[in-house]
Amino acid sequence: MKLTQFQADCFKNLRHVSFQPHSSYNLILGENAQGKTNLLESIWCFTGCRSFRGTRERDYLPFDGGVLQVEAGFQDSRREQTMKMCMVGGATPEKKFWCNDIFRKGSELFSIFHCVIFTPEDQALVSGGPERRRTFLDMSGAQLIASLLGYVRRYQLVLQQRNALLKEKLPEDQVTPMLSVWDGQLARLGAEIAVQRSAYVRKLSETCVPLYHKISGGREEVSLHYQSSVYGRDAQEHLPEQVTGELVQQYLEKLEQSRQSDLFLEHTSFGIHRDDLGLLIDGKSAREFGSQGQKKSLSLALKLSQAEIYRKKQKESPIVLLDDVMGELDQRRQTVVSHIVEEMQVFVTTCHPESIQLQKEGKRFLVTDGVLTEA
Repeated sequence: MKLTQFQADCFKNLRHVSFQPHSSYNLILGENAQGKTNLLESIWCFTGCRSFRGTRERDYLPFDGGVLQVEAGFQDSRREQTMKMCMVGGATPEKKFWCNDIFRKGSELFSIFHCVIFTPEDQALVSGGPERRRTFLDMSGAQLIASLLGYVRRYQLVLQQRNALLKEKLPEDQVTPMLSVWDGQLARLGAEIAVQRSAYVRKLSETCVPLYHKISGGREEVSLHYQSSVYGRDAQEHLPEQVTGELVQQYLEKLEQSRQSDLFLEHTSFGIHRDDLGLLIDGKSAREFGSQGQKKSLSLALKLSQAEIYRKKQKESPIVLLDDVMGELDQRRQTVVSHIVEEMQVFVTTCHPESIQLQKEGKRFLVTDGVLTEA
């Protein structure tokens, strides 16, 4: 997938941005707070996902008003396509999207426009809590099987309903039949999500383990483990590719066994919402015992593996956004990154171009106070 043209106006501080990216390498230069990351964020919006910076939608709009408009042309494996996003200020501003001049919901874009973003904050993939890693597995897996996000959203809705019921403190003879209804739905959805997560962890291990070996110069070994609260610590080793009735039943039995404790705690204590991606370096928890350098290297390996898995599966590359991270990597790590993204379209932001060693033919752009010019 290649971005062929891009325009943005009134997206945060961006003004009248219009350029044709290089099909391979695009270096975005500028001092801090000039709009480099805003440019990447405006591209990322076409995935339909929430901002990688945690920006609220109304904060996309500039302080001085104006109609936010972002347009893009991109080439995928099938054809040239166009996308447009508009947003107008008001009490409840809302993004609106069009793909090939047809109105689309934001949730539909994830299966159309594919990006992989890596930022300094992505170190939290290793050092942060389980929710960050679960989200990574679900979003990455959904790039291969779009239905996964639908399962996750439905699961969250059912889980909210079950937890709300647990908080009502109804007599057990009244609450048990109602819980059974929610348990059946949770078991079917949870088993499907667990199977898809475990399948992705197997793919991730095949790519990430040798990649991290290269990044570490062969001095360290990493291992990945899908830790399921229902199916065990290394669920990726025994869960099948397709969900079965036995797996649904096993999930249901786990919910029934924990029903008394759930009523006492007033929340659901077992399920895929409690799972984690275990990351070990030389047999020890990377989160607890890894150095800052090891955590940075492992988070980089995970993100690059995501891009490589997508490329192999879909027979086309995602667009890669590297926000202010290349300059922090030593020469060996930059060389590994360069090899992985060799056939991908890449956008790299930096304040210090002399620190970038990525050797690719491309274009250089300068961002100054929200205005983009080609250098």
